[in-house]
Amino acid sequence: MKLAYLYTKSELTPWKENVNDETLSFLVSQTPSYITADIIHFDGFNDDVLDVLRNYDLIFNLCYGYKDAGQVEVAGWLEHNKISHTASNYESMSKAQDKSMLPDICNSLRIFTPEIFFETHGLDDGKIYIAKPRKGSCHRNITIESGAWMKKYLDPMINDLIIQPYVKGREFSVAVIPSENGQYYMSLPPVEIISESHSDIYIAGSTFGKTYRDLNPILSNDVEDALMEHAEHLHKVIGLKGMSRTDFRLGIDGHIYVLDVNAMPNMDPEKSLMPALCGYHQITISDLIQRMIKNHDYTQNHHSKPISLHERMMFI
Repeated sequence: MKLAYLYTKSELTPWKENVNDETLSFLVSQTPSYITADIIHFDGFNDDVLDVLRNYDLIFNLCYGYKDAGQVEVAGWLEHNKISHTASNYESMSKAQDKSMLPDICNSLRIFTPEIFFETHGLDDGKIYIAKPRKGSCHRNITIESGAWMKKYLDPMINDLIIQPYVKGREFSVAVIPSENGQYYMSLPPVEIISESHSDIYIAGSTFGKTYRDLNPILSNDVEDALMEHAEHLHKVIGLKGMSRTDFRLGIDGHIYVLDVNAMPNMDPEKSLMPALCGYHQITISDLIQRMIKNHDYTQNHHSKPISLHERMMFI
C-alpha cells in the first residue's frame, strides 16, 4: 500500500496549525513496515498536486488549509477530485467547524452547550462571556470579558465571532478513534486541562494563564461515561470518520457542556492531545495509523456507517 502524509507548512494555514518536520518524521517512523509512506506538501489547489496525489492509495490528511482556505475546503477539494483521504467529508467537517451549529446538534442529543449570541446587545452587563471565532480553533482571537466590556469594545460581525456565557468549572477533552478493525468508534477516557494558577478563567494553552494536562483525572464513573458517550454520539451524528476530539466543561452547576468538536486533531508528538491520549492508553501511533486505514476501507466499502462502542455494547 502507498500512503502519503499530506500537510501544509504552518505559516501557510489560516490558523497557523502546528505541523512541522518533527511531526511528519514521527508519523513516518511509526508507519507499519508493509506500507510505503511519503510526505507531500500541499502548495495549492492545482493539477500538479492532483497528479502527485493520484499515485497513492490513500492520503493521510494533515492539511489544515492553504492561505485563506481552511481544512474544510481542502477536504472538499480532495473529495471533488476523488482523492481518497482519512479526514471526514466536506459536509461533516463543515458542521464540526461551525460552532454556531452546535446548539441544534446538541439539542437533538439532549446534551448541553452554552447559548450563542451573535450580537452584543442581549448580553448581561455583569456576566462574563467568551467571544471566539465561529469557525477555526487553536485558541486564537479569543476574548473573555464582561457583557458591559463587550458591548463597548467588541463587534462580533467584523471578525465572524460568536459569544457565549463563560462556563466556570473543569475542562476536559475526549478523543474518539476507530476500533482495531475500523468497524466502530470508541472514545478514550478524558484528559483534564487544568489552570496552573487555579484561576476560574482559563482555556487550554497559555493565552489566559498556563495550563497542564492530567491524563488520569479524578472523576465519578457516571461523569466519565457521560463525557465519553457524548463524544461518540457527536462524532456519529455529525457524520465524522477517522478520529475526532471534543472539548467539554463540567460546570459548577453539575452539567456537562460541549464547547467544540475538532474533526482533525493535530498529531504533534509533544504538543498535541491525541498522541498523548493514545500513548497513555497503550495505543501506539502505528496502531492508530492502521486503525485509520481500516476505518477508511470500511466506510468506503459499506453503505452503513460504523457505530460507536457504546451502541455496540447495547447489542451484546
